[in-house]
Amino acid sequence: MIQNEATRASARTLYLFDNAELYENVPHFCTVTCSMLQLISALHSGAKMHTSLLSTHLYLSELLPGEVSEVLPWKHPALPYFLLDAFDLAQLHVHGHPVILAASREVTPQQTLRKMLARLRGIAGCRVLYVAPQLSTYERSRLLGERVEFVVPGRQLFAPSLALSLAEGVSASAPPSEVLVLAHATQAMLISLLLSGEVSTSTRTLARQLGYSPMTASRANRELEAAGLVTIERAGSASVLTLTDTYQSTWERAKPLMRTPVAKQLHAVGPTALLKTAGETALAGLTLLVHPSESVYAIGQNDWREIEAEFTIIPEADAGTFKLQVWSYRPLPWGDAPSVDPLSLVLSLRGEVDERVQISLEELENNTWERLKD
Repeated sequence: MIQNEATRASARTLYLFDNAELYENVPHFCTVTCSMLQLISALHSGAKMHTSLLSTHLYLSELLPGEVSEVLPWKHPALPYFLLDAFDLAQLHVHGHPVILAASREVTPQQTLRKMLARLRGIAGCRVLYVAPQLSTYERSRLLGERVEFVVPGRQLFAPSLALSLAEGVSASAPPSEVLVLAHATQAMLISLLLSGEVSTSTRTLARQLGYSPMTASRANRELEAAGLVTIERAGSASVLTLTDTYQSTWERAKPLMRTPVAKQLHAVGPTALLKTAGETALAGLTLLVHPSESVYAIGQNDWREIEAEFTIIPEADAGTFKLQVWSYRPLPWGDAPSVDPLSLVLSLRGEVDERVQISLEELENNTWERLKD
């Protein structure tokens, strides 16, 4: 009988933040049995796949019954040798989205690992989930801080691009003691408060300014309070958010819990009057970075649905096109600037490996906090 850490029937809590719903994960006998049969079949057929990749598939199938496809070895003709040597690779689909599983063959420094995974993601053109047999507290913190999506089969899962995070050992009957990722609406509300120049504000007022419902605002309150970023004072049906630290310190503590606002990026031709500059175009306008050859703009998902018909989408960059980022939340106002707000801009670009971009992002953050001091 095959035994694996990922098959042990310990209760775990799964948070799907985009849907704002809390599910209690229980063992799913049929799903696990089917996954075990696939594992046995792979072993008997001689398929060359690292055990940790099969364990990850088993783990994901147990957590998301019916939402995880079969797992197959993966190789891309454009993969350089150093990536082929560094990882065992496989592909599966989660919620219909392709995901590459990458298991390191040897210990790799965290900074090098992040760059290698970014290169792998660029070649694959889809999400990449780093597979680790185990992680120390320090390693896990570094991965969270650098927004590297990872899984430790049977124990931990952090995949905000799929709206998935699993906190080990959290009770479903109590609010989470550890928040691994904030909902996009929660993120937008916190950034708006940080940039307002105020240390506290009415939840109702903030939600109204951003166009969020009372239910969404209430959920944001719970997440921010659970993360220790704000305190909540309640008076009847009203509530007031107050930061627990300075603007900059709160931001530094919140960054590991935040994700890029960019839901998708397109090459488009069309009117730009209602769009905000974003990406490297916005960064170049706020720092000394050189402007990119193709301008970048952003728009919120709901606004995009209303004006999508006015644009022509091109498969790749061409003369006259610009990059259009569709954001999970409406780009936040920042004074009279034509660009997206600086903190969301940092989140949208922090995965870039270009050192010039990273230097400019650091400059932008410093300038933002200096401006708020005035």
